[in-house]
Parts: sequence; structure tokens; C-alpha cells
Amino acid sequence: MLTLCLQMLDTPEEKTRFEEIYLKYRSAMFRAADGILHNGQDAEDAVHNAFLRIIRKFSRFQNTPVKDLAPLVVVIARNEAVSLLRRKKDAAPLEDWDGFAETAESVSDYHTLVETFARLPLSYRAALEMKMAEYSDGEIASKLGLTKTAVSTRLSRGRQFLRNIVEREGFLMDA
Repeated sequence: MLTLCLQMLDTPEEKTRFEEIYLKYRSAMFRAADGILHNGQDAEDAVHNAFLRIIRKFSRFQNTPVKDLAPLVVVIARNEAVSLLRRKKDAAPLEDWDGFAETAESVSDYHTLVETFARLPLSYRAALEMKMAEYSDGEIASKLGLTKTAVSTRLSRGRQFLRNIVEREGFLMDA
């Protein structure tokens, strides 16, 4: 991850500065995130997101001595962990997909399913794509300029629309 982050910075001075921050605070940031998430992989994701946020606002870190950055970078990691936890809580469990997973698994041709998905009306497709990318209903509502209720309705109707197309056109395998 360090190599990827360093490639996002422009000057050798920025790269050196970022590497100092990374090496000094990565483990503290991980502990803070893991204390919230209680899952090592999710904590790693939160720390990665925190470092990406630091890179986006790197000019704010330029003039502060590295030894004084602990509270700031740990809070950023904590915030990312809380955000990740909220997204996971807002994500619909698989059983809420009303059998869509079973339908998708039984489709005989993956490419046919992708083409079928592309035929959905844009309003349904956009909401479903964002949901599959693990956006919360609130994030989808914000990005699409809708209410959470409208997002839930679009997701439900979109899944049903897709299921109807798949069943109507005989893409299901005989079990």
C-alpha cells in the first residue's frame, strides 16, 4: 500500500514526508480502526482509506511536525472505521435481495445476465449498481438526489424487473 500511496504524491519531499507519517502512525491507526471494527481486514481497509484521505489533503500535513500528527491521523482512521461500519450496517443483507442471489447463480450464461442488466431502465440500474458497489441507501439517495424511501423502492423494483426479464426470457437453467 505504501508504494501505491507514494505514487500519488508529486515531489520527493512529499513522498519522504508521507513515508515518515506512514511508518510512524500506521500501527496506531490500525489499532484505532480495529478497536471499532473488530475485524482485521476491515481495519486495514479503514487505514487505507485514511491514508488516501491524508494524501488528498496533504498540504495540511506539510508544516506540522510528524511527532505532533498522532491525534489527527488517529482521528482520521477512527472516522474512516466508523464510516465503514455505518456502510456495512446500511448495506442490505443478502436475504433482503428476495432470492436474487439464487436467480443470478442459476443463470446459464453470465454474459447474458450482464446484457440483461444493461437493459434495465437507467433509474433502476443506477441504484442497483451503486448498491452492488456497497453504497448505503443514504449514500445512494444523496448521489441520486432521492429520499431513502425512493431508493428502497427503486432497488426493490429494479430487482423484480431484472428477475422478470431473466425468467421471461428463459435464462434459468433447469435444476
